[in-house]
Amino acid sequence: MKRWILLGAALCALCALGSLNAPAPPAQAAERIAAIVNKQVILASDVDDRAVEAAARMHVDPGDSVAFAKLRSDVLNQLVEKEVLLAEAARQAITVSNADVAQAVDREIENLKQRLGSEEDYRAALAREKTTEAELRKRYEPDVRDQLLISHLVGKEVQSKTSVTDVEIRTYFAANRDSIGKKPESLTLAHILIAFEPDSSQLRRARTRADSLRNLIVKGRPFDKVAREFSDDPSARNGGDLGTFMKGAMVPEFENVAFSLKPMEISTPIRTRYGYHIIQVLEHTAATDTSDERVHARHVMVQAKSTPADEERSRKKALAVRDSLLRGADFAAMARAYSGDSATRDSGGVLGQISVPALPANLRESLAGLRVGEVSVPFKREAGYHIFKLLAREPESEYKFEEIKDDLRQVVLNKKLEDSYRRWYERVRKNVNVELKN
Repeated sequence: MKRWILLGAALCALCALGSLNAPAPPAQAAERIAAIVNKQVILASDVDDRAVEAAARMHVDPGDSVAFAKLRSDVLNQLVEKEVLLAEAARQAITVSNADVAQAVDREIENLKQRLGSEEDYRAALAREKTTEAELRKRYEPDVRDQLLISHLVGKEVQSKTSVTDVEIRTYFAANRDSIGKKPESLTLAHILIAFEPDSSQLRRARTRADSLRNLIVKGRPFDKVAREFSDDPSARNGGDLGTFMKGAMVPEFENVAFSLKPMEISTPIRTRYGYHIIQVLEHTAATDTSDERVHARHVMVQAKSTPADEERSRKKALAVRDSLLRGADFAAMARAYSGDSATRDSGGVLGQISVPALPANLRESLAGLRVGEVSVPFKREAGYHIFKLLAREPESEYKFEEIKDDLRQVVLNKKLEDSYRRWYERVRKNVNVELKN
């Protein structure tokens, strides 16, 4: 609904890098002009190329003449809109730094690597296209620079001038109450995790491997390269980068170390239920009046893999714990004594309130069928066996205003941004010479 954001996403989708996965566009017999914005020419071949790329991404059949013509028209309108906005940005002398462009290009390349699957797949795609990352960056930079200019312009002229009042939110709530839907049934759950615990020899091997990888990094091997080559975590494809997170987002053992490290400091191997982690904090942002403390970190993880014998041992232990619970043992006390989930163990295993649709599909029916106070059978999951207890149930109900106030604020804001942007853009366009040729 945010037109200025949608436009930026569309422009990004039309970047030259998209050609790595798009089919080749049809050859053009002769160059034609599709539109002129002030003195900026938009070529018909450029519109055609980008329309073919967009069709591939959006699964539009180029053989469907009506659908493809509509898509091509949308692409042309987006290109015209882009040039109108760039003309206005130039008129207002809006600029972006080379450093900002470089950072944005870095993000786009990382996004491409994630879409392709891995660093190896990315390198293979470059080889197939007979190009290099340096050449790819050059192809990206013009569109990325344009996108940043437009983002700055629209942020200044639209976003900064658009706000929402509580009265507007309440009015929207009252007018749309019937279409908002109902609050789904929710369960308040507690659990005990009997984790798969590798034997001591597996743990020793994992710790030894983690120590050797840390030594590689300390002796000068780039952290991201070690992560990509050796880490057992899915973040390996991003050089171990976990992004920016606040306290409570990671298991306590991990975040206690991450929030204590100085920027660029490398931790000794830290054990969590996932394995051993070598952590490096890239940036540590202190708390302010409007935001919480957070860190940007990356890690190398060495998994201590469990064996079938380890899993069988955990299963038997989970059954024994459940038997104790059925005989009257206190669930909270058992969680504090036996649960491998360090994030909930000290609170007696309480997970809090969870809506039924948000439960894992393979657990939803079983957990929703529990009676309040009932303890489930052990369920095998990735980390181990989980025993759940239903603490409370809240049936489906109408949403109260305060429960969805923040969500409604964003909905109303999005609509106002869309309307404000369109009115503003139409005013800007009147001051720009636009000639559509086809």
